[in-house]
Amino acid sequence: MTLDGIRFLPPAGGDETFWRILAAAVGDPTSEKMARVAAAYRDEPGRGLVEVTVEGVQVAAAGYRQDQEGVEITHIAVAPGRQNSGYGRALIKAISRAHPGLPIHAETHSGATGFYLRLGFAVEALPPKAGWAPRFRCRRIADI
Repeated sequence: MTLDGIRFLPPAGGDETFWRILAAAVGDPTSEKMARVAAAYRDEPGRGLVEVTVEGVQVAAAGYRQDQEGVEITHIAVAPGRQNSGYGRALIKAISRAHPGLPIHAETHSGATGFYLRLGFAVEALPPKAGWAPRFRCRRIADI
């Protein structure tokens, strides 16, 4: 893995490529829904955005928010063809280092639980919600 950098973006940050990557982590990412997601990151206190670039190309994106439990990873995605290269891990690590001492957690679908388990998170099933696919709560229990 060769990183140019991990960059924390300003609240209104993120260009078209950033949002296209992040859209992979948004259920049913219509243009209207993505506009609401971008507005939440821009307008709500405690929210943040992070990107990973390799050779000047954006390859991964994440969004997070500080809440009463610590820091929640609200969206995280790696560009197609770039998965399993350590970029998701780099994003989680950067967010963790930017918020020392705060617990890191996420809510996700079954397809992403392996990612969180490999990073030292405990994973537990959440109570079912009508009309939703099964969801899981992930809490970091080990440093990465």
